[in-house]
Amino acid sequence: MSNKSNKKVSLVFWAFYAILVIAMIGFWAYVINGVIKKDLLIYEKAQPEYFMDDVVAKIQAGDISSMDFAQSSSRFESGDVYKDAYAKRLEGKTITYKENPSSYDAQAPIYELYADDEHVATVNLKSTSSEQLMFILSVQEWAVDTVVPIYEKGNEGITVSIPDNYTAYVNGIQLDERELVGEAAPYKEFEIVAQYIDVPKEVNYEVSGLMSAPSVEVKDAAGNIVQCNVDGNAYSVGFVAGDVPEDIAKTALEDAKNISEIYAGDRTLSSMKVRFPQDSYLIPLFQNYINFDLWMYSGHATPTYSDEQAFNYIKYNDNFYSVEVSFSKTMYLPKRNMTVTDDTHNTYYYAYIDGQWLIADMYNEST
Repeated sequence: MSNKSNKKVSLVFWAFYAILVIAMIGFWAYVINGVIKKDLLIYEKAQPEYFMDDVVAKIQAGDISSMDFAQSSSRFESGDVYKDAYAKRLEGKTITYKENPSSYDAQAPIYELYADDEHVATVNLKSTSSEQLMFILSVQEWAVDTVVPIYEKGNEGITVSIPDNYTAYVNGIQLDERELVGEAAPYKEFEIVAQYIDVPKEVNYEVSGLMSAPSVEVKDAAGNIVQCNVDGNAYSVGFVAGDVPEDIAKTALEDAKNISEIYAGDRTLSSMKVRFPQDSYLIPLFQNYINFDLWMYSGHATPTYSDEQAFNYIKYNDNFYSVEVSFSKTMYLPKRNMTVTDDTHNTYYYAYIDGQWLIADMYNEST
């Protein structure tokens, strides 16, 4: 082959080689500047920090709808109360974020939000989809899993003391064992009656962590609203008296007069024992009076009664009630040639014992 032919082949080879090199350079330039650069940009934009920028921008603009305030610090106030207070707390502050140092799950990163320098929320993200780029890069889409606001509890607190068969409500929500403090305490005035039947006791509730002063309502055993006594943050309710049913008024006045006749010697103690429990402490007291004090009213004329009334009826439960009775009893004492008037004002505690209503206890309101 001649030198001339060799030179011609050589030129063609180098021309083809140059074209091939240029094509390869162009191809890789296209890949690098087109595909790889594009994929790298997609990968960069898919990082959770970019998603967090959008989350923060919404919160900065006042949108805190992603935050859950349902689990507030008090079950007696709606989440809106805390949401409104929280929104005011963020007003005028710059919202920033930092990745939580303990965030190790690439599928569920955790970020902490700050309003200026104050820690105000924890954001939990979750990966909703993932795809591979260039076989080595994982591109994910993100969504908010939870945004947990950080806020202080309210500092309002109250105590409520009521009979254990009454119900109390704070902002319309009934108090229960979760708010109970200590053990139910017996009422001293029911000490005797409690020896025969179950009687109400006083229970104490405590509610704390409220954002504002609450509305408190108490209902008695029959479901009637009763007036609270308020002393600062302490609410209390005693037993509410009402009108006396006619049959109960008649019985109480009759019992009171009969007891008065025992004191005057006009009725035997044995005739009244059926109105008391068999082991009543009152029987020995009556007997002691008969033995030592009855002489004062011996030989009197027929007594007259005036100003008779029964009032302040209280139904404590289905087996227990009390009623107050008062009247004036006037007697002429011939041996002493004088007229005396005794004023009676007693409270009678009636209990349903062994199938009948008996006087379980009585209290002299005049002493």
